[in-house]
Amino acid sequence: MDYKYKEINGKTFARVIREKDVFEKKGVKIQFPDDIDMQVAIIRIEGELFALRNICPHRHADQIYNGIIKEGNLMCPLHGWTYNIKTGQNVNSHQGVKSLKTYEIFSDEGWVWVEKPKLEIPKWRQEGVSLGFAGSGENESNA
Repeated sequence: MDYKYKEINGKTFARVIREKDVFEKKGVKIQFPDDIDMQVAIIRIEGELFALRNICPHRHADQIYNGIIKEGNLMCPLHGWTYNIKTGQNVNSHQGVKSLKTYEIFSDEGWVWVEKPKLEIPKWRQEGVSLGFAGSGENESNA
């Protein structure tokens, strides 16, 4: 999708979706064209809009927008890592200390504008680590 951009106080904001298309407690995935990891989850709770990094730091899954919302927290639907919807902080110390980045978000004239993420290639991609997933054919014998 081609987004409209504007600078506000040194930050780049993108016009990403009509406000009427963001439903209560139903996330929306926004994918920026710059890189596969430039994703934002937009969520509305009690009329307020929130924007968080859509990629869970636990297993690098882009499913935060499908998360379970409960008591001001957002739980990754894949493995249950839970984050505060306002701060992105991990709320369960047994899960580690990794948090979700949050982004500024606002609506104007019926459109939702979100702070554009900076391009940050994850370390696992920088180092060329192979993630051999089960069933991918890697490391399987033909015995």
